[in-house]
Amino acid sequence: MSEQQSELFGESVEQLQDCLSKLSTEDAAEVRKRWPSNLQSLALLIETQLTKASVNNPQGVGEAITLAIGHYFGGRDVYIPTDQRLKAALRDIQIWQEYKGNNIEQLANKFKLTERRIAEIIQHQRIVETERRQRRLF
Repeated sequence: MSEQQSELFGESVEQLQDCLSKLSTEDAAEVRKRWPSNLQSLALLIETQLTKASVNNPQGVGEAITLAIGHYFGGRDVYIPTDQRLKAALRDIQIWQEYKGNNIEQLANKFKLTERRIAEIIQHQRIVETERRQRRLF
């Protein structure tokens, strides 16, 4: 993260992290119980994923991430798409990577989609790829 990006979070996140780290384990747990339920769930989810990834101090890192997210997004109405949307996007990228120019029927069978849908995905991915490779003029 660049210095400018880290300034986005400001000192208040660091102050919150510092205050939380100075509390005893019992007091910190009591403070966490008073967090809104969605923030508690987010902290637990992040901690679980960090533990699975074998990150050192998953609880501390998870709390730091949760505090930063809470500070930045707090009070905002944030939409988080379902995993189905992410899976579809990843599937579309995979289709584009496997496309050879003459294998639409095979891709349709493999991904259980119509040939028309495969062609639409390829067309969209071609546009995305072109935009990624070429700078916009305006």
